[in-house]
Amino acid sequence: MTTSSDATPDAAGADEPTSRPQPPAPGPTGGSAVDWALLVCGSLLLLGVLVDVVEGEGLAWVTLAWTLILMPEGVRRIFAGRGHTRRAELMGPVAGFCTAAATAICWAGLAYDWSRGNGTSWLVLIGTVLLTVGGVAWLVRRLLERR
Repeated sequence: MTTSSDATPDAAGADEPTSRPQPPAPGPTGGSAVDWALLVCGSLLLLGVLVDVVEGEGLAWVTLAWTLILMPEGVRRIFAGRGHTRRAELMGPVAGFCTAAATAICWAGLAYDWSRGNGTSWLVLIGTVLLTVGGVAWLVRRLLERR
């Protein structure tokens, strides 16, 4: 014997839209290829800086600045991609500090080269100015958010 609940839906229920099953939300992926590329490139650049210093070729300050920008950002993005939101949030200020340190290293390197009478690398100068402008814009935005 079938009951009314076992039978086909009545005409009143046929007018209601049926909900389709939703695909599951994507879980942590471990970071994209770009995230891993940032970390690998930053690591290779750091290795190059260390090799240059050990071999006595001096400090490659532009390479060190790039390392300070790429590595923390790569780590932060990998943490976010793996679902470690707390760690990714903690890496945000670290990445910001490292970018500020990279900007200071670039300005110090340019000033050092200028004091020794070396020419200006225009690409480095433009990048340093853009990093400085970006840092000032970030600082102004943070100060305005606090008000």
